[in-house]
Amino acid sequence: MATGDTTARNSRASDFASDYSTATLTILDGATTLATHTLAGFGAPATGVITASAIADATIAASGTADSATISDTAGTYTLTVGTSGADLNLSTLTYVSGETSSISSLTVTFPA
Repeated sequence: MATGDTTARNSRASDFASDYSTATLTILDGATTLATHTLAGFGAPATGVITASAIADATIAASGTADSATISDTAGTYTLTVGTSGADLNLSTLTYVSGETSSISSLTVTFPA
């Protein structure tokens, strides 16, 4: 049986998934946009964690080192941590070269108790 905290966390995760299901994911180097992806929804929340469905690759628009990312939709803008593992947004590499392919390994958002 889920605890009250888990139920509340899953509720927040579900609301987030509804708000940002088809949002734009922008990978940044400071204020420079390196690549832009479109989200394709999220799976069901589990213990306050929501994971994005597979995200299609995109062509890199500018060269640089990914240091942050945002997802934006009519619901607003949400800032994500970026890395190659252990971050909200895990990328295959942080080094982006214009004209090459941006690949997303995973996107998860955790809602604390």
